[in-house]
Amino acid sequence: MKVSIVIPALNEEESIGRVLDQIPLGKLPQTEVIVVDNGSTDRTAQVALSRGARVVSEPRRGYGVATMSGVSRASGDVIVTMDADGAHSPSDLPVLIDPVVKGFSMATVGVRIHSFPHGMKIRRFLGNVLLARVFDTLYGERLSDVQCGFRAMSRKVFDKITLSEIGMQFTTELLLELKEKRVPFLPIQVTQAETDKSHLREVQDFLGNVILMLRRFPAFLSTRGSG
Repeated sequence: MKVSIVIPALNEEESIGRVLDQIPLGKLPQTEVIVVDNGSTDRTAQVALSRGARVVSEPRRGYGVATMSGVSRASGDVIVTMDADGAHSPSDLPVLIDPVVKGFSMATVGVRIHSFPHGMKIRRFLGNVLLARVFDTLYGERLSDVQCGFRAMSRKVFDKITLSEIGMQFTTELLLELKEKRVPFLPIQVTQAETDKSHLREVQDFLGNVILMLRRFPAFLSTRGSG
C-alpha cells in the first residue's frame, strides 16, 4: 500500500518547509510527497526540494487545477490532499489515512469546525458554517465543514469521479461528485491552525460555492431517482 500526499502551493516559502518537516513519515505506509508549485514567484519550489519532496510545476493558476495536476502524477493507492500554508496539522495524517488504508472507507474528509473557530477568522468561520448548512440541507448530510481541503481517498475514487473546477470551488465539487457517484465518505475531526494569509476571496468564493451546489442539485436528485 502506497500513499501519495499532494500539496498545491502558491508562494508558500515561509510555511512549506515547516509543513514538510512535520509529516510523520514513520507513522505512515510507504509515502511520496508531491508539492505542486502553482506559479510561485518565491522560493517555494526550492524549499520543497530541499526537504525531499517531489516538485511538480503547474503554471495554470488555481487551487483545483494545481491539485489535480498533482493527483495525475501521483502513484499511490491512497491520495491525500492538504494545504501548504500550515493550516492543516500533519500530525493528523495517520488518523485521516488509516480508514482508507485499512479499507474501512473509500474516502475521508477533514472537518475543522467542531468547536469555536480556533485558527479561523470569524468571517471565514461563519461563511464555512453557512456553506455547510446549504450543503447539508440540499444533499442530506450532517457535516459541519465542507471546505476543508485535508482529505484522503482511494485512487479508485479519483478514477471514478470527474472534477473540472479550477479554483476554490474544487473542494465543494469533490463532495458533490462523491454524493452523485454514491461514494460514502467518513468525516474525520482535524486541527485548524492559524495562518497569516489566505488565497481565499471570501465573498466571491462563498457565492461561487453556493451557485455550484444549486447548479449540481438536479443531477444529484436524478441519481436518487435512478436508484
